[in-house]
Amino acid sequence: MIIAFAVFTIAILYLMSAYSYAFTRVGERDDELQAVSFGQQYMEQVRHQIRAGATSVSSVTQPIDAGYPMVGGVKNYSSASPPPQLPSPGNFTASGTMTGLGTGGLAPYDVLVTVSWTWGGNPRRVTLESIVQLE
Repeated sequence: MIIAFAVFTIAILYLMSAYSYAFTRVGERDDELQAVSFGQQYMEQVRHQIRAGATSVSSVTQPIDAGYPMVGGVKNYSSASPPPQLPSPGNFTASGTMTGLGTGGLAPYDVLVTVSWTWGGNPRRVTLESIVQLE
């Protein structure tokens, strides 16, 4: 019986650590998804700037949306009075580079967008790339 109790205790401890790990990964992937979305929006701005004749683009920042607390749940929620969101843990920074792919007035550009942020004290980043054809 003591052996069964020890095995049961080890299994419970393992499941508790897996639960904590899962919450951590959900938070990390949430930020990554937001970063990709922000990068795509920034890419659209860069496309419009290139088509308007820009030869360089500047970096932009946006606060990270922390969302709502996951552990306690959302209580007494109504569309008239949503619960307060958690404070932003930091900012996303998007920067872009554009490289001409040919010669002539309508040559396409290779646009590389990098979105960077800090999560859990560690630097993170996602990179998006697109070809922008001038019309």
